[in-house]
Amino acid sequence: MKFLRAFIAVALLSVLGFIGLEVLGWVNPVVSLFGRITQALGVPVIFQALHQIFGLGSTGKSVAFAGVLVGWLGGLTLLGGLVRPWQAGAVVALALLAFTPLEVALGNGAVFGLLLWGLERLLAPRASTLSEPLAPVPTAAVARTDATRRTVTLALAGTGAAVLATRAGRLISVGGAGASASAASTPVTPGSLPAGVTPVSNWYYVSKNLEALDPRINGEKWRLRVDGLVGTPKTLTLEDLTRFPAVTSERTLACISNPVGGPLISNGIWEGFRLADLLRDVGIGKEARFVLWEAEDGYTESLPLGDALDPDVLLVTRLNGAPLTPKHGFPLRVLIPDRYGMKQPRWLTRITLSATDKPGYWVQRDWSRTARLELQSRIDFPEEINPQVKAGQPITVRGMAFFGTRPITRVEVSTDGGKTWGQAKLTPPRSNSAWTLWAFAWTPTAGAAMLMARAYSGSVAQKPAERDALPEGATGYHRFIVNAG
Repeated sequence: MKFLRAFIAVALLSVLGFIGLEVLGWVNPVVSLFGRITQALGVPVIFQALHQIFGLGSTGKSVAFAGVLVGWLGGLTLLGGLVRPWQAGAVVALALLAFTPLEVALGNGAVFGLLLWGLERLLAPRASTLSEPLAPVPTAAVARTDATRRTVTLALAGTGAAVLATRAGRLISVGGAGASASAASTPVTPGSLPAGVTPVSNWYYVSKNLEALDPRINGEKWRLRVDGLVGTPKTLTLEDLTRFPAVTSERTLACISNPVGGPLISNGIWEGFRLADLLRDVGIGKEARFVLWEAEDGYTESLPLGDALDPDVLLVTRLNGAPLTPKHGFPLRVLIPDRYGMKQPRWLTRITLSATDKPGYWVQRDWSRTARLELQSRIDFPEEINPQVKAGQPITVRGMAFFGTRPITRVEVSTDGGKTWGQAKLTPPRSNSAWTLWAFAWTPTAGAAMLMARAYSGSVAQKPAERDALPEGATGYHRFIVNAG
């Protein structure tokens, strides 16, 4: 029964930890340990392997979190069943010092020890404290007492496990799907959004966190700190940001982990202001060379100051006519042209001007330091997931191409695996930072056909060599077989 009581103690400790996280924002040991493990798994070779196993969504992170939770429960249950309560509490406190603050480590160690001690007192057999022996207790009464004690123990264990499963399940089950609907074929209600603009509900989503652990920021309490090598350090509110000249810009954002033809790219209409206006307002120090970003979830990135002063570098608060959603960066995020999304933090809380650079969160794990975009194109219709068409019936193959602020000048489509190519019709984008939509007329013949697409930007051609997305961004032609019947 020692191990069952130890499990009850661990379950109660974990439940208290998750309640503290959700209600009071306390540091949770399980979440902290998960963060350390996901940092280690963030190197490109491991990240790519996890994508191949679990796909582009959050399944891999959910599996990792479940594994950390099981390890936490099993390890502490074993510990609590083998040693005395105060010893178990001390070991937990010392172990947690490796990845949680001192007060969190000591608090969890003390609570775990007290829970073990209390459960031992509550559920252990009652020994007589009298000096003289008492009359023998009837066997039936002893059996009833033991049965009651076992029932209470099992009930506590079951209740603790159920509550813990509910709390942990909320973290794991919140959908953080990385995929979005096809760009050029996303249905849009007439008059709501221009063609080619991705509705917010279909925007791609990628995070280093489980979605349930992404920041949920109170806009009234949020502050942006601007400091470092500046003339006048400032702390700004959301209302303070409204005094900078407003900018509206249609832009496409792509994730560096997006595979060829993948869904981790979306296009939207952003509203905000120029970073340069903010920096000039606080005053740029003579020795400043880099802008360092910090986000609410601990994410960091950087940008050379010369690039940061580009008028196209924006701080934005709205997407498609509405405030940013929590998963897309409320209340403030960065937009930088010609870079993948990893350079453009969400949930921004601090901007620091520095004389030296500091590698960002993913750069520390050997991802691209510059994260510059690769020229890419994608076929959206027919859909790769179900490439069925009718033989002899004309269709329009549709898709998109993107190269940041550099214009798409030509897109070619092949229906025979690259033996011959035809030129697609381009729809001029409304912005030089938005993707270009294209269309190609095709009448399929009966049988299987290999569809391919490639794009050009002036003299720059899309790279045909197939390369994994990590660490510099994927290259290669999007291709798949279409069956016509």
